Amino acid sequence: MPILNALVVDDVAMVRMQLRIAIKEILHDCHVFESESALDAARFLSRFIPEVVFLDLNMPGITGLQFLEKLDRITTGRKAPIIVSISSDISPGTLKALQDRGAYDILPKPFDRMALATVLLRLIQMARLRRVLIVDDSATVRTLVRRIVQKSRFNLAVEEASTGEEAMRLFRGQGFDVAFMDVNMPGVDGLEAAGEILYTRQGVHIVMMSGDGNENVRRAAAHIGVQHFLAKPFYPHQVDAVLHTLYDMSNSRFIEAARQEVFTQVEEL
Repeated sequence: MPILNALVVDDVAMVRMQLRIAIKEILHDCHVFESESALDAARFLSRFIPEVVFLDLNMPGITGLQFLEKLDRITTGRKAPIIVSISSDISPGTLKALQDRGAYDILPKPFDRMALATVLLRLIQMARLRRVLIVDDSATVRTLVRRIVQKSRFNLAVEEASTGEEAMRLFRGQGFDVAFMDVNMPGVDGLEAAGEILYTRQGVHIVMMSGDGNENVRRAAAHIGVQHFLAKPFYPHQVDAVLHTLYDMSNSRFIEAARQEVFTQVEEL
């Protein structure tokens, strides 16, 4: 199981302590750091980026929303942490502002143990290393897709293949989890390569990529077991949406898992 690093950013020491203790009770191996202000958090992130930041919205000076607007500059091209907002304000306007600024989730105050466990268990799944293969005969397209995929909130190790034949060979010899596969390639095209990979390897996923919206191609892809189709150009949030579906990041799954986790811990007390 991956070990999470978490940063709690809140101007109230008691709140930071409560959340730190609650996190450690659920994930004993989680490394929890604390910052008392957005400025202090920015200094921390300049040195080290944890997997998740629990960010208070209502802080004096630089607010949580203002901090989110500057996050790209703070991380300076490095992979940004997953942001979970901690706030007593969960109004539609606040939720919309958080979504627009790239926040992933919200943990309402006062903290509910079940809600926190649900968030943490989802983050653990997202932090698992997954190997991704980008397959396209254009080196330029592979570079662009790599940049987009690497901005995903999931922990992805990305490699490339330039042909369908190479993709099939790599999947036979190595443990890739998912491929982003171009449809139109010379030689073995994307559909043929995807069909071979899905037939011979269990538990892998293929996401087809294409610059056109040919419905016949979509139907053919679905027929061989391809679950998702991305039209070029696409964006990091679309990659995240696909991976959320492929790896079942639904609330219902993690609420049930959190209920079992909390119930088991209560029994052990």
